[in-house]
Amino acid sequence: MKKLSILLALAVAALTACSAHTIVAADVDLLSLIGGSNELSGDVTIPGSIQIYVPDADGNLATPDGGFLVDNLPVLEDLYGFGVDLVVAVKNTGTDQLTFSADFRLSSADDSANIYDGVEDVSLASSSVSLGPGESSTVELSANLEKGDPNLALISNQGFRVGIALTASGTTSVHYELTNFKVFIKQRPFDLLPPP
Repeated sequence: MKKLSILLALAVAALTACSAHTIVAADVDLLSLIGGSNELSGDVTIPGSIQIYVPDADGNLATPDGGFLVDNLPVLEDLYGFGVDLVVAVKNTGTDQLTFSADFRLSSADDSANIYDGVEDVSLASSSVSLGPGESSTVELSANLEKGDPNLALISNQGFRVGIALTASGTTSVHYELTNFKVFIKQRPFDLLPPP
């Protein structure tokens, strides 16, 4: 019986040691949460240069706003990490050269007026493509924040805001569509335990 107790204690200790390194990740598909295909795709005629902000929070795609609030997720405080994967499909539907770029923004839940002004928000990833008439491509953005990154402070138990600024330049027209938009919340449960 004593031997069984010792083995059980060793097993519990081993499991506890392994659990201390366990990382729990929540994979959130924002495309399904945002809905509204008119926000996620569109056809735009470009008179030289235009900016579009998606998701749209103020009823006007051409004006910066508060983006999309992500809340009601389990354990948003003291994160171990955060990540985003985003893909925008682009086609130059006009007759002139097109330059198209995307910029992913992360902001605090309180920043409901403008998540593109550099106040309580940050650009985590940006990329661009150049397309001739009739050409198609994708703009892919990816970013990862690890524990200790000061930008993780933008995420609290009230949530966080996300948005994408799309910029198109040229005298042409464009079709765009967000085909992937996921964020990843990483937490190590043992980090939430108070020190002994």
